[in-house]
Amino acid sequence: MADRREQKTPRRSLSLSKNKKKSGVNTTPITSFFSNPHPPKLPCPLCGQIVPRFAINEHIDLQCNNFERGDSSATPASNIVVSPTSKSSELELIPDEAESKTSPYFKARSSPNVSGEKCDKTVVGTLDLGRLSSKLSRKCTKRNEIKHPDQTRESVDYASNSQKENSESTIDLTTSAQKCTTTTEGFEKATKLSPIHLHPSSSTLSKRKSPDSQKIPSLRKKPKHEASSWTRTLFGKNAAQTTEEPSAPDCNLLSDSNQSSSHVVSDLQAISEAEKNNNNQTVDTSPTQRLPYYLRNFQTVLQAVLQNEDDRRLFNQEDMTLVQAFEKLSVMGQKLYVRLFQRKLKWLQVDKLDYEEICSNLEPVAHELVQGGLLQSENDLHEVAEALELLPAPELKSLAKIFHLGNSGTQKQQLVEGLLRLSKQKSLFSLSQAQNNIGAIILKRAKQLAGSCVRLCRGPRAVFSRILLLFSLTDTMDEEEMAAGGQSQLYTILLVNSGRLAFPGYTVQRTAKVFQDRDDLIRYEASMRTLQEVILAMQSGHWEEASDLYTAAKNDWQHLKESLDLRIIYIIVVCTSHQEELPVFLRSFTAGWAYTRILSRGVEILQRLRRYEEAVSELQSLLLQDVYCPDSRGRWWDRLALNLQQHLKKPEKAICAMRDGLSDPLVRTGHKLSLHQRAVRMRESPSFKKYRLQLRDLPTLDVQDVKHVTIRGQLFPHEGGMGKSRFLVPSNEDDCSDATVICSVEDLSLAHYRQQGFDQGIHGEGSTFSTLFALLLWDIIFMDGISDVFRNPYQTCPLDLYTDCFYENRKEAVESRVQLLKEASVETLHAMLEDVWTSQKGKVCACVNWERFTSLSQAQSLVSCMGGAFLAGVIARMAKDLRHCRGGLPDLVVWNASTYKLVEVKGPSDRLSQKQQIWLDELQKLGADVEVCHVVATGARGSRLK
Repeated sequence: MADRREQKTPRRSLSLSKNKKKSGVNTTPITSFFSNPHPPKLPCPLCGQIVPRFAINEHIDLQCNNFERGDSSATPASNIVVSPTSKSSELELIPDEAESKTSPYFKARSSPNVSGEKCDKTVVGTLDLGRLSSKLSRKCTKRNEIKHPDQTRESVDYASNSQKENSESTIDLTTSAQKCTTTTEGFEKATKLSPIHLHPSSSTLSKRKSPDSQKIPSLRKKPKHEASSWTRTLFGKNAAQTTEEPSAPDCNLLSDSNQSSSHVVSDLQAISEAEKNNNNQTVDTSPTQRLPYYLRNFQTVLQAVLQNEDDRRLFNQEDMTLVQAFEKLSVMGQKLYVRLFQRKLKWLQVDKLDYEEICSNLEPVAHELVQGGLLQSENDLHEVAEALELLPAPELKSLAKIFHLGNSGTQKQQLVEGLLRLSKQKSLFSLSQAQNNIGAIILKRAKQLAGSCVRLCRGPRAVFSRILLLFSLTDTMDEEEMAAGGQSQLYTILLVNSGRLAFPGYTVQRTAKVFQDRDDLIRYEASMRTLQEVILAMQSGHWEEASDLYTAAKNDWQHLKESLDLRIIYIIVVCTSHQEELPVFLRSFTAGWAYTRILSRGVEILQRLRRYEEAVSELQSLLLQDVYCPDSRGRWWDRLALNLQQHLKKPEKAICAMRDGLSDPLVRTGHKLSLHQRAVRMRESPSFKKYRLQLRDLPTLDVQDVKHVTIRGQLFPHEGGMGKSRFLVPSNEDDCSDATVICSVEDLSLAHYRQQGFDQGIHGEGSTFSTLFALLLWDIIFMDGISDVFRNPYQTCPLDLYTDCFYENRKEAVESRVQLLKEASVETLHAMLEDVWTSQKGKVCACVNWERFTSLSQAQSLVSCMGGAFLAGVIARMAKDLRHCRGGLPDLVVWNASTYKLVEVKGPSDRLSQKQQIWLDELQKLGADVEVCHVVATGARGSRLK
């Protein structure tokens, strides 16, 4: 057994070094590094004296007799960072002979005293700690040592001290700080002579450690925002402030980050030249470059609105005082306010706010905002419900446990409800309402658990919200359901400034005044916020809450119109006449328009609650006016006829509603056809025989049917059977002939038409035609000379694009372009597309989807097949009424080199809408090959595609 143990192969080394020699190496188990304790004392490598292991550095720096010092104060090596008497910043390594005797790590220093005597020229060197010594050439070292022996010894001393600071990990940071403070007198002289430049890469220490280096538990890694002790000693308070603000990566307060000493070559002269250039560069520390994007964009919005005279008059002196209070805040205070402004208005715990780019401790910053009147503190928290909502679940459970409420499995909402009920109970020993302090006790305990908490003051927040609302007023045209006060505009500005978003070029021309005065703006803001609350309640399914909001808004609108106060009546009359004089695309930014939209939503709410009588009454009142929301009149007439016929069983009134709706010039396309089809169904129904004469007198519409085809596909069974149908088709890959893929009904139809010889196809619905519409009319859409259609530089389309004013304002230009398209050749059409595609590609436009076509050549090939006459007819119809004509276009466009086809795809249990029927008839009249493709689902055993 002993022989086997001796013949056993040595343990494999765990070292990653490829140059390690295998011969003569004593293999030691790795467990020995953990089992053997470190010696408590070590011999000094210079004098041989036995000293405690953790005091060896202090012994070498202060007590060792063989360690030569250049000054009498025994300054630690880590403190000397600048040698004012040196004439060059070149760093040298000692020759091989010196390395054989003493390691450069413990090399004695022979630099002159840091007294600054006879110092005519100061040279500051930038040192990349822990990397420079391994990159310098020995050959170059010897050459420069012969030329400059004094500088060589000084450089060796500098490099050895740097290595000592990086490699000796047993030095505690706090001990180093204490040593640094003991030699302040000698160091102050050095700092007065020359500035100290620290390179950013010098803070990154080398990760290569010496084999004998050991770590101790007391070594603590400092966070990014905490200034190190030696930095505070060197630079005082400024250094601490600099390290507390990492939010400006583009601002370098100490040295230019473009010059990096890590690019060290063997030529020491090149290093010296690079350091001299680095010291001569000027550092740009302008405040605007240090500001984060959200604060810069917020300030941009404030300046853009308040510098406009028409917008500035909508704010009184009190509002401007609040804006000035924000401008007087410190940079950190402004950052925190903008961050909180972008969040939901509610109480927030300060210790839960995590904005490291602002400050690690937000308490003093929040206190500054409280002193400025922009923020509320916990002293302003008086509602028990708000205090309970502030607490997280664990703290809420501990609070409920004090009052013996709930158990470990109780939900947070149940605990809140229980505490609220308890707070409203009266005490048995209270003689008056003032003595009932159960709620006060709960509030006090909740505030103690919450700690420091803040909330934005409503007054200043409302002012800034109105400023953002004015700046992003036109966004409501693109997103009708979003009634936010323009806070998303900050992100848009960020994308524009970073070059990731570009808007078309146009001229902003503002002439009309949308808001008469400050009160008019406040009324519009209040109505838009109410509209947003109604929409959110409807989307959440809270119909009773939505009904209450609708009723309150209706009362406010009635009070605004019918107040008996003479002053308010005068204001309302003036405002109403002013709003009627505005063009319809600016009228949408008035309080009357917003309240009308709320009332229209109220009709849907009442129908959901089966209150049809009230819904009919509301519809009739909406149809009595045509100032606000005229594009909704078709939907109102259609809904009124449905309620009167089906729910209230009043056919005569329903016929009258259909007659008035068909005669209304503001009822367009699909809604007009819907009223006509309802009248036809009533006329053909036996239940309405006695009303046939009245129904015959109604206006009629002539809509021709188109070709219908039917294909079959294997239906993919999905869970629940709800949603869009999915189908299985064979894979096109050659190596997977038996494989199948899951696709939509449109993809199944594309595969069918591909088999018929149409090698190209797009499933784009209306976006295919709207993209062609914008590409062929780009210069007309964004033409100059039309007032108030462009009111800020961040618009994706003119404000009148979806109104009748678009065609009226550009009638001559549109008709001229339509005539040009009719007579245009294929080469002309290609040139028109190429001109716009190459000059405008990527810019945000409401009608263009740049990804709809894979390339310009694909768009040109489709235009070649369609021809100029067909495109002219489609564009003329869309230009006259884009609001109602942008929907209902066919799903698929398939074509080859000679012909094209427009296809509307209908899956199982799907049928054509009124808008689709009108568009198919219109496209067929223009000469297009149009058909409806019905997809019939088969079972798993049926054919996949027939």
